Amino acid sequence: MTIIGIDPGSEETAYAVMSEDYTVIEADKQDNNRFLDFTLPALIKSGIGTVVIEGIQSYGMAVGKTVFETCYIVGECRRIAAIEEANCYIYPRPEYARALIGGMKVKDSLIRQALLTRFGSDKKGGPLHLLKGNSDKRSAYAIAVYHADKMRVEAA
Repeated sequence: MTIIGIDPGSEETAYAVMSEDYTVIEADKQDNNRFLDFTLPALIKSGIGTVVIEGIQSYGMAVGKTVFETCYIVGECRRIAAIEEANCYIYPRPEYARALIGGMKVKDSLIRQALLTRFGSDKKGGPLHLLKGNSDKRSAYAIAVYHADKMRVEAA
């Protein structure tokens, strides 16, 4: 079960490809057009059967253009997954982050620490080195981890 986790953005999208044993196979952050037109379809065609996307959630506040642009990217990722016949799941950030962190506060630094505690170093040669220095790639990996954990619990 190879999973691609996606952290969409208004201009760039981060992704992390994770193997069944939670190994980071690939991670990057790309311009949205490149990601949608080339990278995502190629990854799915290479055998990735599950796409997991960080969704947008309302917090009751006014939002601007960048939030709507991100919503469009979520929709495009979902559409591409459907065309390529990949399973697609969307989870809001609080859901997957709280599950990984084990608390109510959702901050990038806490997500990073939870991943380091569970999987080890992000230094060169470490299991998370492909995620080093980029919170968006870590978020993409975190959502893939959450989905894999959830599927294992449901299968048990």
